Amino acid sequence: MLTHQWTRGLKAVGLGLLTLAGTASAQQATPDMPGPIDSLQDLQDSGKMLFKSIDLNNDGQISQQEAIDAANVAVGGLFFTADLDGNGVLSKDEAQKARDKILAAKPMARFLISRVKSATPNPAGGSPNPAAVAMTLVDTNNDGQLQATEVRQVLQTAIQGLYAAADTNRDGQMSPTEVNAAIAGAIKAAGQASFQAADADNNGQLSRAEFDKSLVDPANAVFAVLDANNDGQLSQQELQSAQRIIGQQIQRTILPDAPNSPTNLIESGRKPSQVAPVPNFGTTAPAAAPATAPAPR
Repeated sequence: MLTHQWTRGLKAVGLGLLTLAGTASAQQATPDMPGPIDSLQDLQDSGKMLFKSIDLNNDGQISQQEAIDAANVAVGGLFFTADLDGNGVLSKDEAQKARDKILAAKPMARFLISRVKSATPNPAGGSPNPAAVAMTLVDTNNDGQLQATEVRQVLQTAIQGLYAAADTNRDGQMSPTEVNAAIAGAIKAAGQASFQAADADNNGQLSRAEFDKSLVDPANAVFAVLDANNDGQLSQQELQSAQRIIGQQIQRTILPDAPNSPTNLIESGRKPSQVAPVPNFGTTAPAAAPATAPAPR
């Protein structure tokens, strides 16, 4: 049931993205569309699964060390994948190749980066490069490369800062209540940041022009993502291509239940061995009886 709910939530997100290019061809309604309550439950279930996967000692709380270990596993995997020569150092070229590979496969990531570039002010004029900003923050020795030690230190510092703000009872642990409160605080901060970014004259209010611009900038970022050949126009082919790419991404996230999953076994009333071969672990199959030689005549 949980897997089914999770895949329904992913379908809902995918359908929302597909509407960006919906003028190219009509889309049929999905009969299994979740409602708001279903989507909220899916989000809560996913959060609980993530919490339990980080809470290694299963005490119902996440310590700083558990959070750091989880971050090292997640980010470390990306780092070593991008480190093509395996020397423990990520050069600008390796970082760029990894970034291009991710963005080529994930249109939504391209949109988010475009959104950051359009929304982040740059005193020198133009839009800053998020990758260059990240390199500057992490590259503590300013050698133009990222060492594994630098990445680990940045993750540890970030998590320590998170606990300093979100661990409200100062016990060095994050309970589910504190995690939920931290998420609420992050949403509030994001809303305030969005308001401040739109309030160009810093008068504490949004004019009609400022409000319109706050809507136009994200739309321009979406347009830039869809405009594959950068000619300033969206063709039917580009819209259809965007639909196809996003649809493929959604399909790759859907994992169907195996025929011998507990749910399917319960529903069918069959035993695991009736669906698929069940291996024997730690047991030895009986030896076959030796062939009997024919009696001499």
